Order: sequence, then C-alpha cells, then structure tokens
Amino acid sequence: MMQQATTSDLIQLLHQLSQNLSQYEELQERIAALERELRDRKAILDQFAIISETDTRGVITYANPKFCEVSGYSLEELIGRPHNIIRHPDMPKEVFKELWDTIKAGKIWQGEVKNRRKDGSAYWVLATVGPLLDAEGRPYRYVSMRIDITRLKTLEAQLREERNRLALELQENLHLAATLQRALLPPMKPPSDPQAALVPYFVFWRPLHEVSGDFFWLHETRGRLVLFVGDSMGHGVVGALISALFIQELRHLVVDQGLTAPERLAEELDLRLGQLFGRRLGMPITVDGVVALLDLPRYRLYYLALRGRAALARGGTLLRLDSYPFSFGELLGKATTEVVVDLEPGDRLYFYTDGVADQVGGPQGKRWGNRAWLEYLRDLQNLPLSAQHETLAETLRAWQGDLAQSDDILVVGLEIPAQKP
Repeated sequence: MMQQATTSDLIQLLHQLSQNLSQYEELQERIAALERELRDRKAILDQFAIISETDTRGVITYANPKFCEVSGYSLEELIGRPHNIIRHPDMPKEVFKELWDTIKAGKIWQGEVKNRRKDGSAYWVLATVGPLLDAEGRPYRYVSMRIDITRLKTLEAQLREERNRLALELQENLHLAATLQRALLPPMKPPSDPQAALVPYFVFWRPLHEVSGDFFWLHETRGRLVLFVGDSMGHGVVGALISALFIQELRHLVVDQGLTAPERLAEELDLRLGQLFGRRLGMPITVDGVVALLDLPRYRLYYLALRGRAALARGGTLLRLDSYPFSFGELLGKATTEVVVDLEPGDRLYFYTDGVADQVGGPQGKRWGNRAWLEYLRDLQNLPLSAQHETLAETLRAWQGDLAQSDDILVVGLEIPAQKP
C-alpha cells in the first residue's frame, strides 16, 4: 500500500523542483550565451574566410556565404558539386595530387591556389585544407578554409613588372655607359700593321658589371709611351664615372700640357682628384694605379706606382716593381719619387689590378692569390705575347669555374721591341 505523502514531503519536493528549475534556467542562459558567441564568431569568420566542406570524394556538402560571394556561385549551385568546379586550368595537376595525398594521410595541407569564378575570371586564395577524423583516425570529411589574396597577387605581379622594367632600363643605361667608357679607352690591341705600333701589347679587361672601375690609358709621342693602369674606388657606374674623370684629367695633362714625367703627373693627378667636385665630399676620391713612361730610344722605364701593381719579366725571371702604400688622391704632401729601370729588348712588362689575384675558384673556392698569380705570370712570359691574352682568358675561365666573378679584372702586357724605333 502506497504511503501517503506528508505536507513536509511536499514542501521538500517543491524546494527541489525550484532548485532544479533555477539550474535549468541558468543552463538555458549559458546555452543561449554560447549560441550567441558561436553565431557572432561565425559571422566574423564568414566575413573573413572562404569556408567549405566536402565528403571523402570531394563533393561539396557545405559552403559559407563568403565562398558564394567570391566564387560567384549560389549555395544551390555548389552543394552536391565536385569542389573542382572552381579549379583554374593554370593550376598544375601536381599541386592537387600533393593536396589529396596529404589530407588522405590525415594531415593538413596549405598553399596558394588560383581558382576560377563562375564568370571565368580568376582569383587567388591561401588555402588550408584538413580532414575530420573518426574514432579510428580515418578521414570522413574535409574542411577547407581560404583567404582571398587576389589583391596581393595582383600587387606582386605589378611589382614584378615594375622590377623588370627597371632592370631593363638599368641594363640599357649600363650598356650605354659601357659604350661611352670603351670610347674613352685606347684600343685593346695595337694596329695590325707592326710598323704602326710603337710596342706590341695586349689588354685583358673584364668588368664585373659591364662597366668597370679598372681602366687604362696610353699615349705615344716621339718614340715614347705614356701608360696609366688604374683601379678606381667602387665598381660599376661609380667606378666608371671616376675612371672617366681621371682619364680626362690625364689626357689634359699629357696631350694638352705635354707632361710625361711620372712624378709630375702623380703630383698633378693627386691635386686634381681633390678638385673634381664643387663641394667637399664625405670620402676621398682615390685611384690605385701605376703611371709609367717608356722611353724606347733609351730603353728606359720611368714609373711611379701608388698601390699599383706591375712586374718586369726577363729571361724566365719575374721582378715585381715597387709601389707606395697609398693611392692617387691621398698623397697629402707625402714625398714620392719615380723609379728608373733600364730595359732590354724582349723584356715583358705587366700592369694589373687586384681583381685577377682576388678571383675565387679552384676545387676549394679560394682566391687565386698574389703568389700564385706572379708564378703564373713568370711562366706566361714564355709564350709569344700574341698568345698570352687567350691563354690568360682560358686559365681564368678554368680557375673560376661556376663561381661568380668577384671584382673588375684588368691586365696589360707589353713587350719591348728588339729594334730601337
């Protein structure tokens, strides 16, 4: 027989019911708050990201409004269609193979993808695609979240186009500068008629960037030859500009004023380098080099080297000519005296810049080095002067290999003729 509930029991039941209802209302409020937060988060996400879901066959099962907006398809047109409905023909098949191999393996794939809208126009996305896994770790659905980066890709394309245009303009200007610089330099080899050439010589000139800070200049007058081989500060256009200014000053001193003594030329050139510009620069304009006078009737060499490099080859031996440890443009009152060397028929003189010894190469990618270079010059003198240019070129190519050229290179070699002019 069922026991009749007392008033106390009813009151207790009502109290418990009231507590349960209160907890239920709190739970309802929490659920409502979570639903609002989820809705707000989804609204924000839908404004930012292109989201879709597919089954394991790649058939679209969900697409958010942003997907419809960007692709131009309605939701009805997307649901039940293969995701490749938006594939652009420009995208390589290998990219999608990699994508499917990745997500089928339960991993996440990310990359840039070019898609095609319903109207045929293209758009770019940064896509992140990953699987939803079941309890056994097998994919049962794929989720794709994408960010529209079409504007970014357009800007990248415009930037590439602008860089290409600037590179073309730079190349054209470099080519023009190289043409002008070559017009200032003497011929790279003497006239083919031996009677027209004061001395046989060759010039190996290899600019680092089409134009060069390494330069040479020569002038013949009454059986004498004035020669300058220099390495100006800087490379490329800067070096070429300094070399052009230097050559013009040198031409004025030798041709117009008749100065030929290396000591006098060094003094004047040092002075003029400091006066080239109308205002004081923050750095000195300097040139390393050798100024030389070949007095062929007397078989005598007068020279002055300021950080310049030169060597005399005779009878299988090689003598490196002395050089002062400062440059043209920074003499600052230092005393310099030209050196006199008696020459013999058949002597070879070599004037060169530091680029040839600084070139890296060989199996270990090291500098050629001054010692190895001078040893090479000692052996090179045994060849006819006419063959030395090509031999030097082949040697440098073999030494350099696939490595980049590291500096401007200039080598001038000449031979003292056996008969006095």
